[in-house]
Amino acid sequence: MKPFTDYLINLKPVYEFVIRIAGCDDLNEDMKQKIHAKLDAYVVENFGSAKRLPIKEHADFPSMGACAVTMMEVTLKYPVTTVQLRTVIAESIGLTAASVMVRTKLEEANYDPVVAPKKAKDGSILSEPEMAAESAQDQVGQRRVDSMLKDLSKKTRKHEFAATEKTPKGK
Repeated sequence: MKPFTDYLINLKPVYEFVIRIAGCDDLNEDMKQKIHAKLDAYVVENFGSAKRLPIKEHADFPSMGACAVTMMEVTLKYPVTTVQLRTVIAESIGLTAASVMVRTKLEEANYDPVVAPKKAKDGSILSEPEMAAESAQDQVGQRRVDSMLKDLSKKTRKHEFAATEKTPKGK
């Protein structure tokens, strides 16, 4: 059996991150070199190639509207928080911190963007065609209460008592 110190020596933790940068149309080689130079403080083990995502409204950058987003994966040997990494990357390429999103690999795998439901132009959900039909009106308001009470009255049990005489009061 190996001693515990051998296990500690062989243990090499790595910290994997997914970086998304919005607002720069193309992440050129100069910007990549600047990012890589700043990340060298955390000993870069792997610096993935940049992938450009389609232009659309991204849930990570709701205030930017439809924009181009570049995504890359980075593996570091020294621990760093996502906030620190975000600040370092934003400063290195001259963007605001709101233009950079950093997540760990685990956060990225569990990330489920919440998309707000689209509303009608007048702001009312009831003006949508499927809610405006008469059949939908049966499911809300006083009609629904009446139908629920009617269903409950059908299912109510009628209790019968075996004794017809009154039982004496307890002492």
